[in-house]
Amino acid sequence: MARPHTDHEATAEQLLEACEQLIRERGPVTPTITDIANACGMSQSNVYRFFPSKEALFEASIERWFKPFNEMMEEVVESDLPPREKLYQFFARRFAEKRRRYEEDHDYFMACMALGEEHKEVVMSYVDLADHYMATILAEAISDGEFPGMTIDGLMSPINLMLAPYCDPSLIPHYPSANMENLRIAINTLFNGLNEKCADAPEAKGTPLKLAS
Repeated sequence: MARPHTDHEATAEQLLEACEQLIRERGPVTPTITDIANACGMSQSNVYRFFPSKEALFEASIERWFKPFNEMMEEVVESDLPPREKLYQFFARRFAEKRRRYEEDHDYFMACMALGEEHKEVVMSYVDLADHYMATILAEAISDGEFPGMTIDGLMSPINLMLAPYCDPSLIPHYPSANMENLRIAINTLFNGLNEKCADAPEAKGTPLKLAS
């Protein structure tokens, strides 16, 4: 994570780190401003100089959690990789980081999953962003002749369903066989299988490209 450039950023980062540490210690309970202020040795009013409410502080904590994943997705989408490899890297890089975090401290990881459910509206904005990036990759694949006749809307659901163990972090404890080799097989099966299905479908020809809504 990049080092803060100002004293204000450094103090905000200190507060977010305190929030994280409290969750590690106490489990899936959203820390209060009083808790965080005490952990940092400052007054509550001083905390409010950086975050106007507990909700704002926790939203910043969620943003901090997702920031590396957003950077990974943006890097993949902007790369010169072919669409099939982009889709593999899109899932592989994020999954590797999620697995690393889970294995590093599975109790903290699962506490974050539980808190994410309590703040689902905020979390869903990041899920929607991931869908946007994936739709961009699929649009490129369709433009390159993959999935003839299919729309992005029609592809999103089966792909998310087939690759759920690689994108839903709450499933990590339940799928120990989810690894990079199996992900590669899944991506190739997805491309090869759907391309074959599309080629055999009489209605495939002439269907326009449609972006996900």
